[in-house]
Amino acid sequence: MLSNIVQNHLDFIAFIIALFAERFIPLVSWYHPNTALNAVFSAIGKRIYKSKEPKSYQYLAATLASTLILSVILIIVVLLLEFAFYPELLAGLILYLCLESKSIDKKALRIAKLTKQNQKSTARELLKPLLAREVSRLSSAGIIKALIESLILRTARYYFVVIFIFLAFGPIAALAYRLLTLILQAWRGDIFPNSPFLKPLKVSLFIIEFIPMRLLALTIAASRASKQSMHYIKHYGRHFYQTNTGWLLSTCSASSGVQLGGPAVYFGTRFNKMRIGTDRLPTPNDVPVIINRLNQARVFWLLVIVSIEILKVI
Repeated sequence: MLSNIVQNHLDFIAFIIALFAERFIPLVSWYHPNTALNAVFSAIGKRIYKSKEPKSYQYLAATLASTLILSVILIIVVLLLEFAFYPELLAGLILYLCLESKSIDKKALRIAKLTKQNQKSTARELLKPLLAREVSRLSSAGIIKALIESLILRTARYYFVVIFIFLAFGPIAALAYRLLTLILQAWRGDIFPNSPFLKPLKVSLFIIEFIPMRLLALTIAASRASKQSMHYIKHYGRHFYQTNTGWLLSTCSASSGVQLGGPAVYFGTRFNKMRIGTDRLPTPNDVPVIINRLNQARVFWLLVIVSIEILKVI
């Protein structure tokens, strides 16, 4: 009886195990596969990126390179799934490797603690790998603001969107999305954010993230300061440089009562991004608050997923 239940719901069991494994036994970055992939993708980007070439070349080069990377890796993984004795367990392993949340929370809390202790130089060094922007001249408030934005967006993309795609389209689609985010992250390290070379990836990710990012934003809005959140989405989120990001930052700004967004410096050039909200600047004490908001959304959607699975059994 028990063996039949396990066999019939092995895919869901593997899914739950992957979530708990990422939460309680996350992989350390120095031996995580993403670290090696990031180095490979960065080398490929440096090889094909030519800043003086016309836009058409940059669009084509980025599209072909990312397509080739996806094709090679996904074909190997599809073959492994085809010949695996328990493909559900392999799918769970893929999900575990694609997720990234707990390690971000721990690093964010450490940076907030260092900033609170006025150890800004150390805090900036820890923050640098999380951002593509320059951090050397950030004030204490700037460090925390950049940290909170990175915490929100990384958790959304590397946790909530990954799970959404995994459940809706399967492990191959989730892996493809995660690879696209890794490629963009690797290439942004040496390229201006408004470069046409990055546009194909950004457009692809915008389309993929359109529904899950908005669902997460509405979940956070529903949990606290709903009226203010809708006001912020209307006045800031819809006019932000990237509306998926704008919706999410707007709801988090409204629910926590702090100002987010604002200008950022990339390779010595200032980019005037919109400020979200007119409230106070964030402090280190706001970092646990944001983590708590994201955890509430995580628990809510986990309960929804479990409830749907139970209804399917009934």
